[in-house]
Amino acid sequence: MFNLEQSISEWRRQMLAAGIKPPVLLEELESHLREEIERQMRSGLNAQPAYAIAVQQIGRANVLKREFKKVERTLMKRIAIILLGVFGVLFGPGIILPALAKHRDLGVWNSDTVTPIVLGAVITLIGVSTVVLGFKRRKA
Repeated sequence: MFNLEQSISEWRRQMLAAGIKPPVLLEELESHLREEIERQMRSGLNAQPAYAIAVQQIGRANVLKREFKKVERTLMKRIAIILLGVFGVLFGPGIILPALAKHRDLGVWNSDTVTPIVLGAVITLIGVSTVVLGFKRRKA
């Protein structure tokens, strides 16, 4: 005879074996599974077919793991882009400030002062835009 709780426990073990280990994530998936089982049973199905449909709709463990990896990679790329932008925001003024100090001492605008100021400003602007785009970028 079909035991729903035992089947859900087995499903949970399969998720763990596939590498879906964070407890919050596993509990969220199980919650969705239980909701779908309940929805199927309210539509008139018995526990076994309701469970089978719910598992099919949630997805197999290896497929879910791949999808979570994609999301994780996307998040890591986004963090790397934002950190690169922050580096630009910090590095740009590090080029500008010594050039401004040199101008203050010499009182002359020449290539030794203008070039680093322009370069620093460009790096800073690129950094700011990278950070802003990194935060605004949405997953398609």
